[in-house]
Amino acid sequence: MRTLTKKEKIILEGIQSLFSKEGKMPTIRELQEEVRKFGLKVKSPRSILLYLHSLEEKGFIKRNRKSRGIKIMDKFSKNFVDIPILGMANTGKPTLYAEENLEGFLKVSKNIVRNRKLFAIQVKGTSMNLCKINDKKIKDNDYVIVDPNDRDFRDRDKVLVVIDGLGTVKLYKKLDGDKIGLFPMSTDKTHKPIYLTPSDETIICGKVIDVFKNVGSVRDSEYSIEYLE
Repeated sequence: MRTLTKKEKIILEGIQSLFSKEGKMPTIRELQEEVRKFGLKVKSPRSILLYLHSLEEKGFIKRNRKSRGIKIMDKFSKNFVDIPILGMANTGKPTLYAEENLEGFLKVSKNIVRNRKLFAIQVKGTSMNLCKINDKKIKDNDYVIVDPNDRDFRDRDKVLVVIDGLGTVKLYKKLDGDKIGLFPMSTDKTHKPIYLTPSDETIICGKVIDVFKNVGSVRDSEYSIEYLE
């Protein structure tokens, strides 16, 4: 395998960055826009295709033209880590069990994890569909990434809370005395806040720090990419 040029490395980093943020591979035009943030100005989508061809020749990716797919080879997979998916939580009323039931893993960029011990939860419901984390809204069936070791909860943090053994994701706010409020952020006004006191059987499991879109089942290191002329 030959060494990557600086520009080829940026293309790979752009692919990794967009997949980490969106949970799916980019179109050629999206990749063209992303690599500009890394300082690489590519004049046309065809130039992106030429870089992909070069990366394939060097063994970093493998393309499947029939399915419009690419495969990131294991030589590059060291830049990803697996985050465990520990069940589900509700974004409305806490009606889904939040037991630590390992359901699989999300492959995530090390740039996101940054040596933290994180886990993922799949969310259900619409009570947080106006909430944005890293410019991504929390929608039904999305995965949220939780940092269980960050216990410095502040107003407007988004948190995973277990109430009487049931999980919910809400906006955190301190109220008078020792009370806290868990507030929805939704287009559906039927969702109401939850008010808690220290005597309630409540566990704040951690801060929600990121959102990954659920785009269906994808095999390890194999993602779809759309080729646009």
